[in-house]
Amino acid sequence: MRSDRVAAAAVALLAVAARLHGQDAPSSITPATEVRSIEFRFDSTRTLGEETLREQIALTERGGMVGIRKFFGFLPFLAPVGVHLFDPLELQRDVIRLRNLYRQSGFLEADVSYDVRYDAKPDLIDVAYVIREGPPLLTRSIVYAGADRASLAVPRDAVDEWTRLTRSEREAVGRLGQVELQGIAARAGRWFRIHGYPFATAVAEASVDTAANRADVAVAISQGPRVRIRGFEVSGNEAVPANHLTRQLPLAAGDWYDAAELEEGRQQLVQLDIVRLALVDVPREGVNDSGAVVELEVTENPPNLVNGSVGFVSDGGLTSEIEWVNRSFLGGVRTLTVGAVAQTGFLALEDQAQRVYRFGPTLFQPYVGHRRLSAAGGPFVEYRDDLRDRSWAYGLDATLVWAAAPLRSVSLGYTFSRRRILEYGFGEDLDPVEYLPILGLADPGEGDELERVIRRGVVRVEGSYGALDEFTNPRRGFVIRPRLELTAPGGFNTSDYVLLDVGGTSFLPITNRIGLAFRGAAGRIWPYGSSLPQGDDSPFIALLRLRDVTFTTGGTRDVRGWGSQLVGPKIPEVQQGDGGDFFADRYAPVGGLARLAGSVELRLPLPGFAEAWQTFGFLDGGRVWIPDERFALGARDFEQDDFFYAVGGGISYQTVVGAVQFAVGYKLNPSALDLRSPDEVLAAREAGLPVTAAEARSGRRLHLHFAIGSTF
Repeated sequence: MRSDRVAAAAVALLAVAARLHGQDAPSSITPATEVRSIEFRFDSTRTLGEETLREQIALTERGGMVGIRKFFGFLPFLAPVGVHLFDPLELQRDVIRLRNLYRQSGFLEADVSYDVRYDAKPDLIDVAYVIREGPPLLTRSIVYAGADRASLAVPRDAVDEWTRLTRSEREAVGRLGQVELQGIAARAGRWFRIHGYPFATAVAEASVDTAANRADVAVAISQGPRVRIRGFEVSGNEAVPANHLTRQLPLAAGDWYDAAELEEGRQQLVQLDIVRLALVDVPREGVNDSGAVVELEVTENPPNLVNGSVGFVSDGGLTSEIEWVNRSFLGGVRTLTVGAVAQTGFLALEDQAQRVYRFGPTLFQPYVGHRRLSAAGGPFVEYRDDLRDRSWAYGLDATLVWAAAPLRSVSLGYTFSRRRILEYGFGEDLDPVEYLPILGLADPGEGDELERVIRRGVVRVEGSYGALDEFTNPRRGFVIRPRLELTAPGGFNTSDYVLLDVGGTSFLPITNRIGLAFRGAAGRIWPYGSSLPQGDDSPFIALLRLRDVTFTTGGTRDVRGWGSQLVGPKIPEVQQGDGGDFFADRYAPVGGLARLAGSVELRLPLPGFAEAWQTFGFLDGGRVWIPDERFALGARDFEQDDFFYAVGGGISYQTVVGAVQFAVGYKLNPSALDLRSPDEVLAAREAGLPVTAAEARSGRRLHLHFAIGSTF
């Protein structure tokens, strides 16, 4: 029987290995024995990553946290324990596969063996692959030639570029494996294809000196004809005119063929809503003395689309969005999108749910005189009920964007809006004149000076610069996003200011599964004109006029450990009971004219769970303050302008729409308000006492966060 043969083979192989020190006898191994763990040990150097090595082996392991995974095995997002039978013959094949991998990677003297340890009681075995890489094969020289050793015909206008390429290849010589050898050939062939040779190919061969562990590489390049583009032939388009597609390409008739430019244009085409697929080709039969014809084949999407999404964030609760999109509005590649967003606040984890409802159409024109220049704009209407206020607004937003790449763009925008304040967020159903004097932020009667209608006309310049390995779950790269915003002249605005803000994120992998993420932001607002304190205005009243633009920080996607926007200046949100008494059950952020915030996060795999699961630890910090003395609150208890820190951790599960994250933050240096109930703080202020008279509670150092989507 097969099971008897496997058992006999297991005993023989393990006995030959002679590495069963202080463990159960190999004769106890059965066909039902499972692999508990697999590890890789290295005698000296370690070049190839563990993930690469695991791709080569057939044996699999049970992994950790087996009991938990079995108990919760009914959950679809948990990695099942499964069956991981030990096969000694497969173990031998794994050794051979690993040896072949190392030799193909340039380690000609690599040796791979194994070490196994058997535990009879649970009938489990631990497998270790023991690897000695040996010296790597190194590149000694690289020579380039044409087919059949003919000399290369390098275009005169590209000689310097070719020289730089060959020099960089020779200077970057190192370990030579099959991947590196193919890379040398691929880069040479690609260089000719972007310099006018659509059919150029390259093959690299290595002559190995085994005694010296050195290799001489010869690259043979078949160039083919160098051609200019004679024209374009478009097929598959039904709703879109051909010239609307070809104008998105960076090449025109008369230009030398360039594979890289055509690929960039193809990628731009598939970013258009109406284009599902785009293929670019140059058939050999279309090449003649006058040039080549580029064939562009497209597949169009249906002209109309309705889509929706549902998400959840700690401060906004259940959030949904629905859109209707006409992908070829009035013909061509422009789109019309009519969208509605509802951030309901339902099930929000914060004391004050952030409710926002927004509706509006947006017209997007992807070509405005140049393929990199696009425009978008449209009216909107919005209702919000959040920490700032409860209000209605309508307006118009327009943006002109120059995009060199997905994360490299500059935009110029203008927003006009008119907002009707129904209720300011510092006092529920109360006028500011009733509660600001209690807090010592205004003299009696000054609250009446607050505007109920806010008009804004804002010009903004925004940019982004960076590169990421992927957008949904990046592990390497960076993005920097500066923003300059200023109110338009003409006396229309109820407040005048200049705002400068810079934010950035960076990702650094440590191993294939472990990485670091960094985030930072800095900003400053310079008020002028109508924003400055008028007459006997209190500084707080003047600051309130800038409520829509003042900086705040704190929350799930900012400085964790605090509630949304609650790092920095804040006051109790005053309410009045049926008996006329004042009370407060939450804080409201005041905001500031300057902000500095940062975060560092260590991301790790979650042991025993599928790759989509991660755990992470973080250190966040931030400061919001008012550097302009004209706006100083004059109430130290509420200014809260120190730099505050928090540490914490959590788990996340990666989905196709982003990560589902749960985290706990712990305030390291909380302010006096952070540790005290807003109601008790209000009572202390009413009694003329400092806020420290209220009882401090250490449990307020902790804060829970939950989100669906990226938090970086």
